[in-house]
Amino acid sequence: PRGRACGEVRVRGRCGRGRRGAAAMGAAMTLVKKGKGRPQPQGATEKEPGVVNFAVNAPSCASAWLLLTIPEGHAGWEKVGATQEANEMYLRLDPEKNRSGTVWHIEVQLSSFSPMGIRYAWLINPPLDETGQPRPDAEKVIDPYARELDSPPAPQWNVRKAQRYSPMAVIPDARAIKDFDWQSVTSPNYHMKELIIYEAHVRGFTKNPDSGLTQQDTQAGTFLGFLEKIPYLLKLGINCVEFLPVYEYDETACPRRNPHNGEQLCNYWGYS
Repeated sequence: PRGRACGEVRVRGRCGRGRRGAAAMGAAMTLVKKGKGRPQPQGATEKEPGVVNFAVNAPSCASAWLLLTIPEGHAGWEKVGATQEANEMYLRLDPEKNRSGTVWHIEVQLSSFSPMGIRYAWLINPPLDETGQPRPDAEKVIDPYARELDSPPAPQWNVRKAQRYSPMAVIPDARAIKDFDWQSVTSPNYHMKELIIYEAHVRGFTKNPDSGLTQQDTQAGTFLGFLEKIPYLLKLGINCVEFLPVYEYDETACPRRNPHNGEQLCNYWGYS
């Protein structure tokens, strides 16, 4: 089936392809509508409920695909008939209609469930198989404008696995972004000379159980976990916090080991 303005949708299982995957997510063909989209803003932007615009700048790209993955437990899991073997949708972008200059863009409309929480990734110039679909080993590119990633919680930090660390971007809650409740909190307007700055590693600050978080399993090493420690910082006289780092990175990208015990070291600060 071909989309109105963007090419075609391919449905494939996460671990396989063919009839089984297509049948399992056949409903997705009618539940997902495609449009031309727009080049700005970049990233994933929900312009209205259920309608998301995706845009990425890829100057040397000759072929672009958008991969959507529905995680188990999502409201759309049963709507599209997803299974563990089939929960991915591949959307091929038409270079004549879905490209403006060096920016590729596509609008996706979901007719019966919210897009919030759906994982997505870009495939840039992916190698194709004999059926014209991206091969399973095609490299997935993280949206540089993503507002959320499905990176693992603190207990899995620096855990080496057979499959390399490869998070996907997540379509965020647009309402939370646009209508965040500051609860009447305003800037204290301190002068620079009045600042007592505390530099903090966001994940490392509360990753260890000795941080004493009330929800250690779910909030350790997160911004929410850090919020719980603000009273502690105030007792120290801190009135300004500088977060380092504030971006996602692969902490396992470090080949070095502790010379004393052989423990695998991690890329703690994200420099590479």
